[in-house]
Amino acid sequence: MLYSLMTSRLNRVTFVLFGLALFAFETTIAQDGSPIRYCGQWKMEQAFFNAHPEQRAIAEQADARLEWETRNFTDANRDELIVIPVVFHVIHYNGPENISDEQVLSGIEVMNRDFRKLNPDVDDVISEFEGIAADSEIEFRLAQIDPQGDCHTGINRIVSPLTYDGGGEVKDLIQWPRNSYLNIWVVENANGAAGYSLYPGSVNGAQGAGNDGIVVAHDYTGNIGTSNNYRSRTLTHEAGHWMNLRHLWGNSNNPGDSENCDMDDQVSDTPVTSGWTSCNVDGSTCGSLDNVQNYMEYSYCGRMFSEGQRTRMRAAMNSGVAQRNQLWTPENLAETGVNLEPILCEVRFGASRQTICVGDTVQFFDDSYHGVTGWAWEFGDGNSANDENPFHTFDEPGNYDVTLTVSNGGDEVSLTETAFIQVLDPDGMALPFTENFEAEELDENWFMVDVSNDGDGWEVTSVAGYTGEQSLRIHNWSNNVEFNRDQLISQAIDMSEAELIQVTYKWAYCYKGNNEDEDDTDDRLKVYASPNCGETWSLRRMHRGFTDLPSAPPHPFVFTPNGQDEWNSYVLDIPYAQFYTENFRIMFEFESRLGNNIFLDDINITAYTASDLLELEVGEGVDFEVYPNPAHDEATVSFSTRLTYQTMDIAFMDLTGRTLWSQAQRNVIPGLHLIDLPIVEWSAGTYLVSVVLDGRRFTKQLVIQ
Repeated sequence: MLYSLMTSRLNRVTFVLFGLALFAFETTIAQDGSPIRYCGQWKMEQAFFNAHPEQRAIAEQADARLEWETRNFTDANRDELIVIPVVFHVIHYNGPENISDEQVLSGIEVMNRDFRKLNPDVDDVISEFEGIAADSEIEFRLAQIDPQGDCHTGINRIVSPLTYDGGGEVKDLIQWPRNSYLNIWVVENANGAAGYSLYPGSVNGAQGAGNDGIVVAHDYTGNIGTSNNYRSRTLTHEAGHWMNLRHLWGNSNNPGDSENCDMDDQVSDTPVTSGWTSCNVDGSTCGSLDNVQNYMEYSYCGRMFSEGQRTRMRAAMNSGVAQRNQLWTPENLAETGVNLEPILCEVRFGASRQTICVGDTVQFFDDSYHGVTGWAWEFGDGNSANDENPFHTFDEPGNYDVTLTVSNGGDEVSLTETAFIQVLDPDGMALPFTENFEAEELDENWFMVDVSNDGDGWEVTSVAGYTGEQSLRIHNWSNNVEFNRDQLISQAIDMSEAELIQVTYKWAYCYKGNNEDEDDTDDRLKVYASPNCGETWSLRRMHRGFTDLPSAPPHPFVFTPNGQDEWNSYVLDIPYAQFYTENFRIMFEFESRLGNNIFLDDINITAYTASDLLELEVGEGVDFEVYPNPAHDEATVSFSTRLTYQTMDIAFMDLTGRTLWSQAQRNVIPGLHLIDLPIVEWSAGTYLVSVVLDGRRFTKQLVIQ
């Protein structure tokens, strides 16, 4: 669907998908360089008929009836406003496709603006067509009452991986009666298109009812949030199809094809055209000037519906085909609440963060509906506010109940959320900290977050442990949704006296299958650190399935580590001053790529003070790095000292101990030391690098490639 200002032809890309998802779509490039998607109506209609061959005959009869009704339709009540109740179903997997209520409302706003000829850019319509640009006198209103008669926002949110497919099956997740509501499903991927809907005739009857409505990509919904003005008219275009409008070039999905001059959109005042994917307002393809600025073109510069299209849509809304005429009866408008004043019926609220540390500030957000004009907040610590979305700072650790009372000038509704805000104690975890998960349940030191909200995640298990009988496990074997994420987050830890933070841990993981080369999966165990109680996180280490995550050979069955040799371990040093705060937290996150189970055990967290590190250096010496390793043209020796040394010798040797290069220095002061090695002079192979400080030697291998 939709309209591109680009002058390039379309690149046709065909995707073969399963079942109803079988269709081809076309893309081009927008002004900002991003790919532009078009309408999936024709392809999805064909897929629907292929899946349900009996529906073709039903559709042919319904189309013939609707065409007859349209030819004979007289808009006697021309000024009568047709109001259509709408419900949005936001199908998401906790990603950006879970668009805000504000973006949904902007989608309704854009539709109403375009259908009522209130769009500011209608003035751009060229003179040849400005006389037929029409106000359709059709409006869309978000439902206030659900099919059960209960007050509702008109917006449903469903967590499902089907958002990544967006085919016909997404409609099976949730659908309100099509004779009472226009159903609009917002998804991450509308089966490769910007959006799609089917003609009324195509979905006539009981079989068609389940496929009625509009599916739209989140980034083509409204003009804010993940969308923008350029992509905002997808719903306008698809609602046109839903009310029996064809593309201007006719009933196909091949704009620009010269054979389209032999087809028609069944509207008398829109000139016959082969179709456009660029905004050439002076374009003529079939012997007359084309209406390139029409919403039913692919030009991405739509500005208008014509008078003939207005009549055709209103005829469809007065027809019993696909029950369109039942949507805007006075009885249905009352039952869906769209002709009523805003109904104040439910309090809802959220917060920018719910787990914080002492002294942190939270912003609260009111999501109550409908028509709220007054707010009374109570934060559980004796403080209150009367703003819609207030900020509040919590100064003491503990759990706080939050109450919101909203009003509309006449009625009031209240809600209290128990322990809605948790303020952590910075002394909650004593150092050094050791966790081997031998208790039956996790204690208050840890929080588990099911990011993907699939009901599974980290769990204490007694089937395996490294040093004890238990560990944490994610049953990844049974997961079939890629990119599932589950987090284990610590309490706040006071690291204000630290000069080095060290975190050690062990894990067990393997591929699902028999062959390391054929069955490898790139599952990921990530370790994050936060200096500000979890407000921001910094990735400090990632163990990948393609690198160091596997600790055991692939298992064709459910993996449980058999002994300590099927575990890996890691020592994570965090030597950065920005993390040395009172509100330090650590997080382990597992991201599934459909491999086998993962286990986590023996987490140890230590804070080394300046005196600790000095004592370690006196007793154990320095630990230096050589990087990169393997190296090609250059390598650097790096280490820090806290003591003063009289002599320092750096030596580069072969494996026999023969010195190939050396450098000496006297009176070495404390600090960071970087020494470049002249490895370009030496051939590929394995060598030794040694650092000698006042006679104490430390040696590491270096591979030159």
